[in-house]
Amino acid sequence: MKKHLTRNVILMAILDVILGIVLSLYIANTGTLPAADNAATYLDGSYTASAQGCLSEVGVTVTITGGKVTNVVIDASGETPELGGKAAESLAASLLSAGSTAGVDAVSGSTMTSDAVFTAMNDCLAQAAQ
Repeated sequence: MKKHLTRNVILMAILDVILGIVLSLYIANTGTLPAADNAATYLDGSYTASAQGCLSEVGVTVTITGGKVTNVVIDASGETPELGGKAAESLAASLLSAGSTAGVDAVSGSTMTSDAVFTAMNDCLAQAAQ
């Protein structure tokens, strides 16, 4: 009896490890922000919005082609170059990759600039929404 119990415990442990590996691979491959999130349909065009950053208005221009976000340009020239300027560069790439603000984190040390970029990006996408 003890032999069967030990064998069953070992088999269950092995199955738990296998299921854990499969689940982690599934999560890693699907993620919370897959490229398919950029599949939302928007009206083609160029949309601009701005929001108050730390020191100035931060402008965002989003280009939509084929119903998807194809370019994001952030004008944070009035912000501190070492903080807001670098955050704008990083956020532009992240927002383009994501196709929206969903799942994109604010840049540490540039929270106000990041929040302004997110607000303006959301406004652009609202303008483009069908």
